[in-house]
Amino acid sequence: MKKKLAAFAIAMALSASCFAADSLSATQKVGAIEKALYGTEQTGSLVARMDSLEDDLYGTIGNEAILTRIDNMYAYIDGSSASGEASFATRLNVIDWKLSDNMSTQPAKTRIENAEKLVNGSVQSGSLSTRLQELERLAGYADANIPVQEVTLPKDSVMKIIFDSEFSTKTNRKGDTITFTSADNLYVNDVLVLPKGAHGVATLNKVSQPGIFGKDGRLDLTFSHVEAVDGTKIPLYVGELAKQKATSIAGAAGAAIGSMIVLGPVGLVGGAFVKGSSVTIPAGSATFVQASADTTVQGVIEQ
Repeated sequence: MKKKLAAFAIAMALSASCFAADSLSATQKVGAIEKALYGTEQTGSLVARMDSLEDDLYGTIGNEAILTRIDNMYAYIDGSSASGEASFATRLNVIDWKLSDNMSTQPAKTRIENAEKLVNGSVQSGSLSTRLQELERLAGYADANIPVQEVTLPKDSVMKIIFDSEFSTKTNRKGDTITFTSADNLYVNDVLVLPKGAHGVATLNKVSQPGIFGKDGRLDLTFSHVEAVDGTKIPLYVGELAKQKATSIAGAAGAAIGSMIVLGPVGLVGGAFVKGSSVTIPAGSATFVQASADTTVQGVIEQ
């Protein structure tokens, strides 16, 4: 489960595969941890970088062999669903979700500071691990222990998503990245897999401008993934179940783009999608997608 650290890398740049390989060198492990905590790799000797990481994360510097120190921190960040221990990524995501219905993609240190400002009005002092535990207690986990369980989200699970910003045939081009968030919590039995506010990514693979003889513009999207509560990337596509779900509730607020139906934001009529013969999808518009494969996730057991 080495991929679990990816959720809190800056701007989703730290791929989950960074923590998937057991053969990572000590330097690569330290670099991955630094990206997760600070957003970028740091400079200096390996020992100096580990001293700084331990001081920030634990508030104390270890005296074991350097490789042991690196592996111990790597394991601490990763967590263990088998033992019921949430990963650092999962804990941060749960705090975000509990406090603001959102899962930030900023580095861990920044996220902790932002949560402290929201709750306390100012950034607190002490080690990151101690401050994270305090935030967990404030978020409703009295013993600062978020219970987790490894579950599998089945292929073709349907989920509703909301687009973050407007995109259209007038302003966008093929290859543009389109971002969105999950609209609702998604569970496997009673285990939270995908919280409301989780971030996802799609790509515009076709943008056709309006043509002669009344030809309308066209937008086609390819969905990549949405990040689960533990940072695992759930692969997505628009299948028949998603199309049926969108069609069944679209009514006058739906617009067809590519192979899917998009629902207008609350209070917005369907005509707002079409301006002349161009196509515009406003921010806040929604649609439905499906998981394209079975995906194992370190989910959170609801209390």
